[in-house]
Amino acid sequence: MLIWIAFSLIALAWAAWLFSGIFHGSSKKIIFLSMLLVAAGAGLFLYQQMGAHKEITQLADTHQQLAELSLSQLADKADNKEITIEQLMAELRLRNEIHPDNEQGWIQLGQVFIQFGRLQLADQAFSRAVYINDDDAIQLETARYFIDYAQQDALERAERKINLVLLEKPSHEGALLLQGINAFKQQNYQVAKDYWQRLLKLRDRGTESYNLIQQQIEMANRQLLLEQNNNIKIVVNNLSNIPLQSFTKAFAIVRTVDGGPPIAVKSVALTELKEPIKISPDNVMLPDVELWQAVDIKVEIRLSQSGFAQPNPGDLYGESKVQSNLTPGETFHITIDQTVK
Repeated sequence: MLIWIAFSLIALAWAAWLFSGIFHGSSKKIIFLSMLLVAAGAGLFLYQQMGAHKEITQLADTHQQLAELSLSQLADKADNKEITIEQLMAELRLRNEIHPDNEQGWIQLGQVFIQFGRLQLADQAFSRAVYINDDDAIQLETARYFIDYAQQDALERAERKINLVLLEKPSHEGALLLQGINAFKQQNYQVAKDYWQRLLKLRDRGTESYNLIQQQIEMANRQLLLEQNNNIKIVVNNLSNIPLQSFTKAFAIVRTVDGGPPIAVKSVALTELKEPIKISPDNVMLPDVELWQAVDIKVEIRLSQSGFAQPNPGDLYGESKVQSNLTPGETFHITIDQTVK
């Protein structure tokens, strides 16, 4: 940057000397300004070129130092802070661009991205692998890596990849199995059960694989039974009288009458309000707080205009009477009839 400024000042001084005896008045000012702009542009160009050259040189030097290392060794270096995550990513990208048709290279790159939580980059790397080899097995393999990571964003990415297979092959056994596992990890037990039941019809009764799928279905049934009783339900009494188009989202909330942060919060799509809304221990927000042990509480349902959990003026809400505690399986019928001021 200093080089660019110095170059511009030198050029300006040179222009002043060169044209001082030739031009006068407004012409002189125009010439000075023109020369300054040209000098500044040229200086900036040189500065950028020097910066780009320096960056390329640094990348080449780093590549020479890391070229002989395996993926696991590179990952260990990043874990031990011997190289930065950015250097790791740059090295892996360079390796794959050198051999762009190596599908396994892109899959391995995606795995490393997942290891460091870079899910968007992992998805891009996996897509390159699928582009090279548009095989169902590749699509499902990359989906499995997202499932193993187990975070919600990763599970949603896995779901999209598996659905691409099921759209063309609705009876693909591997896709049905994985989608069931994916749904189960998202606690969508009925969805998981449905996928596994479709898969069960494709297996021969009495075989080991049939029995294993049957066990998965029974596990989903147990979770569904537990889910039925391990929650409270909220029913909105006056839903048909509310202009839902004025709101973007609803929130089901359990809070103490003393105020403070809510004990449990669940974000609810407006279309889901037609059915009873369930709040379970999974929705508890406070550490070391048991939903069934909380005392002196209210249950609330709020319609949000902004879509944020924080209440804003104009939001509508309704709440229950004060409850000494909550009982699993209890249903609250709430009328939304109050406005946040």
